[in-house]
Amino acid sequence: MRRKRRFRLTNTQKYRHRQRLRAVDDVIQTLVDSGVKIRALELARRMPKEHELTPFQKYWVKSKRYTFGFKPISWVPKWTKMPHPRTWTPSVYHNPVRRRIE
Repeated sequence: MRRKRRFRLTNTQKYRHRQRLRAVDDVIQTLVDSGVKIRALELARRMPKEHELTPFQKYWVKSKRYTFGFKPISWVPKWTKMPHPRTWTPSVYHNPVRRRIE
């Protein structure tokens, strides 16, 4: 029997996820300020910060097996314990053209 999975994240899950992303940003900034020179740190420094990410980038993960190639981050096993890539190339489906209301 398959287990039911919630499609949407609750407000609490979203809040905690944003807090984890900000904590990672703080650690990276602390290491950069300390003057440590590591290649992995340089790559991490180039990643977008939490406030620069769109909601879609925060709460969705690339997956080749799901519709349109993305699935909710809560469907990833151990999603609160492992790192997820913050960048991917957006496509037409994920960057809709926003119409200006005048």
